[in-house]
Amino acid sequence: MNGNKPQAPAQVVEEDLHAFVDDALEPARRREVQDYLDRTPEAAATVARFAAQRQLLRSGLAHIADEPIPDRLRLDRMVAEHDRRGLRGRSPHWAWQMAASVLFALGIGAFGGWQVHGAMDPSGSGVIALAGEARTSFTAYAAEPLPEAGRAELASLVSSKLRQPVAIPDLSQSGYRYAGGRLVATGHGPAGLFFYDRADGTRMAVMVRPMNADREAPMMEQSSGEVGGFTWAQRGLGYSVVGTEAPALLHPVANEVRRQARAGSST
Repeated sequence: MNGNKPQAPAQVVEEDLHAFVDDALEPARRREVQDYLDRTPEAAATVARFAAQRQLLRSGLAHIADEPIPDRLRLDRMVAEHDRRGLRGRSPHWAWQMAASVLFALGIGAFGGWQVHGAMDPSGSGVIALAGEARTSFTAYAAEPLPEAGRAELASLVSSKLRQPVAIPDLSQSGYRYAGGRLVATGHGPAGLFFYDRADGTRMAVMVRPMNADREAPMMEQSSGEVGGFTWAQRGLGYSVVGTEAPALLHPVANEVRRQARAGSST
């Protein structure tokens, strides 16, 4: 009987959080870590910080990523020079030391170029960028008349442009009535922007778009001025719940959007 008892998930440690950000976990372990992040806001904030740092480095080093390795740092040339000098009989750790030297040299050059050229792009194309796009789009369109396209018609249009199924969340149980939406342009392609109104006239929105980076990311709080909300990514789609309400009021709405998105992607 005891042999059939399901094992408790292994404790989540910092290495798991880094692997989560790097999308390096097996599916079963990823689900365990995701469940842990959902229950542990402090850990989710840590992962959001790791993801932001990862995106910051990726953006800052993008301009040199495709440059060829300098000849002086090519490992085959360094090995040949090592042999030419008759050093083959030395410590077997020389290769590791050489590789470390290459990485160190590349790192110094990369960060030197980063600082000199000022190429650091804090927005990148991940969840930080999506959060900013959601705030900008909300500010631009919240007071504008909404297109008359029906809900099913808009969902079909957005799904077609995003090239994957997108469902418009039903937030009636959270106290919000769907008010309409539109297809909007962002710096990283088209996105769906869906507006909702509360009985007192308060408006909020949900933005959805495909993710080139941070295809999986835990929910993070983001704000700028009076507009803020919560942003995350799952299965290659990014979601941002944005509005002018306090985070404590928007957080359960974001959780409901995420719940529906997970339920839809698992069917």
